[in-house]
Amino acid sequence: MHATASAQTPAAQADGPQAYRIAAGPLDEALANFASAAGVSVTVPPQLVRGKSSADIDGRYTVEEGFARLLAGSGLYVEAVPGGAYVVHRLPDAQGGGVSTLPAVTVTARGLSTEGSHSYAAPGASIMKSAESLRDIPQSVTVVTRQRMDDFNLNSLEDVLSQTTGLSLETLGAGNKLFVARGFEIRNMQVDGVSKGFWGGTSAMGIQPDMAMYDRVEVLRGAAGLLLGNGTPGGTVNFVRKRPLAETYVGVEAQAGSWDYYRTMLDATGPLNADGSLRARAVASYEDRGYYTSKTETRQPFFYGVLEYDITPQTQLTLGGRYQHFRKDGAYWYGGLPSSTDGSDLTLKRSTSFGPSWAYYKAETQEYFAEARHDFNDRWTFKVAGTYQKTQRSDSTLWVRGNADPQTLTGAYLIASATPREQLETKAIDANVTGKFDMFGREHTVVLGANRLEELGKSANVYDFANRIPLDLSNPHQVGVAEKDLEPNLSDERTVSQGVYGTLRLQVADPVKLVLGGRLSWYDYKDRLAPGSAFKQTREFTPYAGVLVDVTPQWTAYASYADIFEPQSNNKTVSGSPLQPAIGSNYELGIKGELLDGRLNTSLAVFYIRQNDRAMVDPDNATGCPGSASGGPCYVNGGKVESKGIEAEINGEIVPGLQAWLGYTYNNQVYLKDRDSTGQATSNEGQAFSSITPRHIFRAGASYRLPGDFNKFTVGAGVSAQSKTGYYSGDIWRQQTGYAIWNAFARYQIDPRWSLSLNVDNLFDRVYYTSPGQNVYGEPRSAMLTLRGQF
Repeated sequence: MHATASAQTPAAQADGPQAYRIAAGPLDEALANFASAAGVSVTVPPQLVRGKSSADIDGRYTVEEGFARLLAGSGLYVEAVPGGAYVVHRLPDAQGGGVSTLPAVTVTARGLSTEGSHSYAAPGASIMKSAESLRDIPQSVTVVTRQRMDDFNLNSLEDVLSQTTGLSLETLGAGNKLFVARGFEIRNMQVDGVSKGFWGGTSAMGIQPDMAMYDRVEVLRGAAGLLLGNGTPGGTVNFVRKRPLAETYVGVEAQAGSWDYYRTMLDATGPLNADGSLRARAVASYEDRGYYTSKTETRQPFFYGVLEYDITPQTQLTLGGRYQHFRKDGAYWYGGLPSSTDGSDLTLKRSTSFGPSWAYYKAETQEYFAEARHDFNDRWTFKVAGTYQKTQRSDSTLWVRGNADPQTLTGAYLIASATPREQLETKAIDANVTGKFDMFGREHTVVLGANRLEELGKSANVYDFANRIPLDLSNPHQVGVAEKDLEPNLSDERTVSQGVYGTLRLQVADPVKLVLGGRLSWYDYKDRLAPGSAFKQTREFTPYAGVLVDVTPQWTAYASYADIFEPQSNNKTVSGSPLQPAIGSNYELGIKGELLDGRLNTSLAVFYIRQNDRAMVDPDNATGCPGSASGGPCYVNGGKVESKGIEAEINGEIVPGLQAWLGYTYNNQVYLKDRDSTGQATSNEGQAFSSITPRHIFRAGASYRLPGDFNKFTVGAGVSAQSKTGYYSGDIWRQQTGYAIWNAFARYQIDPRWSLSLNVDNLFDRVYYTSPGQNVYGEPRSAMLTLRGQF
């Protein structure tokens, strides 16, 4: 006998996505509850659902999407029948007890969106220029979804990347952050696949992009020369912006936390005309906060707006912009707390700050972007995207320098500095065509494109090195300001990176794909105020190759090779010619799994990176180099470093209601060859070349929606743990012991529209340094209360 669930008002069914909240539980009950909420009827043969359970639904779905979510992994599907009704059937391949399969799904860029999915598993990534499932990318890729950012209160770039598998962080001061993967600094970032460079993409000018504007963050570890041309072999990050939705939605947030942290956010989107062809979205936030360090506070207003217009059903135009202002008072620009002269920890209070009340750092960013996309048919697409960003900053602050005697607490000092003006402009464009074609009875894909990035930087900096301000650690109140009549250090730099690229994915057999690609790059740099500073790299070829083998319908094994070049042309040889670039080669073997109908992603990889031809001083021309305009040393290629290790990762739904992520990295990195000006091996050889990269990094987290009568509660916890790090300062070894930082949260769903969350970071109040070289303390235990509304 078939059970039929029907709504009392079937006419209430809406065409577009609607908000639903259905608890995980017995499949028959979940289907009935969803049908009632959606205003449709569904016929369910009891023998098909007996003993089966469903995932939860908590978000905006169409009727078909809602049924698909409930039935995922069950071996069942729904069929729409006349009259707005649905019938549940068994998938054909499941009738005989075999493995149930769904028709092949084509991943599209829009289909990669993670907001509203309530999942830690992403359906794929667009970091390789085309929309691909993670299994089809033969390198290690992590996607931090919107749900993870919301659950764990990841509001900044630092928050997201410090919780990402395999990445480590160095804090330099006032907002300056450096991010490292596999021992190499990440120096190039992208937004929607368009390069932002180093200064434009990271927080290197002290202003971090607000995560409220992004749907997800995609992190590729390993050489990304195919995408970027030049850089280090550590990896790259692609931020994917939120786009307008087809239905009206408004989200609001209010947050209050430790040290007078206050933040508000508004996110509004929807159609602007009757047929929905013109859509808009606006995201605005304001942050006013203090810190655990005394006298330090920031204020940060932010706005993001975007318009989408369907010119025709095949052609779409997108226009948008971002404004962000950042001001930090009472902080010093560079360096943390002083070290001791014997390498011991001075055990200063975490609230200690030597930033005077007059010190400030402020920056302002304006960004404008445009994108045009045309689908020639369901197989070929052309896209061109461009962005312009301008960031200006100024500061008046202090640097912490020197070491202190552990007995007298004297010896360290401060240097006053000022930046009356600094400006960075980035202009970037990327155009590509992606398509599918048939050959030898199989379907293959191709991507062909070109991109260009121009960075213009002007600065005037004053450093008062002649006047050292003694630092008495027993009385950290300090004064001092840089003399404004000192001669500033001026620069007027221009860097251009451009190239053409292509990839070919060949389906050489049913389970085997061969990926071949390459990029031809040009690089040009000049400081117009520094004669002899110009250098360029022309027609540098970067190869790419990978093979993917579908071992089972859920598991894919892969192997890949990728490299990237790092320009060193600012270093001159004895003949005056620029030094050849260092080449970073990345070899990787791995296996990826897509389980539970895509609700759980897993991966395991082993990697080996070798960077050859690093710059070394020419021992025969160590001073007065005839080829150098500055008269400094000549250089030769020859330095070598290597990085090798293992990475394992899990993201997604383990069981209904339990979302989890886990990442472990083992990384051993070392100098293979490094010589001094006499040609002798330096003390670096045999040592780690990245002092902030631990050998072991473990990061994990989970959230669980309680069942039954407690289903309005969601609880979660996470941990970020790493082994020791350290470095030599002269003959002194300075070390940060290993540590684990625990976080936790709890959320209560007040009603379908409102929720209240409490996040606690550094739950056990662990004392640690974010990087031993800078002696910047990690944040003590803190709490954040968040009220969210969705309409």
